[in-house]
Amino acid sequence: MSSSGDSSGKLLSGTDLAKEIRESLRRDVAELQEKLPGLKPGLAIVQVGGREDSNVYIRMKIKAASDIGIEAHHLKLPRTITEA
Repeated sequence: MSSSGDSSGKLLSGTDLAKEIRESLRRDVAELQEKLPGLKPGLAIVQVGGREDSNVYIRMKIKAASDIGIEAHHLKLPRTITEA
C-alpha cells in the first residue's frame, strides 16, 4: 500500500518532555508552598528487599523529588519481613 501525499509527523523527545514536566511540577510545588507555608509535600518509598533494578529506580525517584523541591523518604526493609 503506498501513499502519494506528504505525511508529516512530530518527533518527540522523551528527555525534553520529562524536563518540561519536572519544570511544571517544580513551579506547582513552589506555588503551593507559597500559598500554604506549613505544607511540606513529599514522597515516601517503602522498599522490601534490595533488588538492584529497584535500587536504581528508587535513586532516580529520589533525585526527581529533589529536583522539583520535595522531600523523599526511603524506608528499606529486609526481603524476609512479614506482614505480622
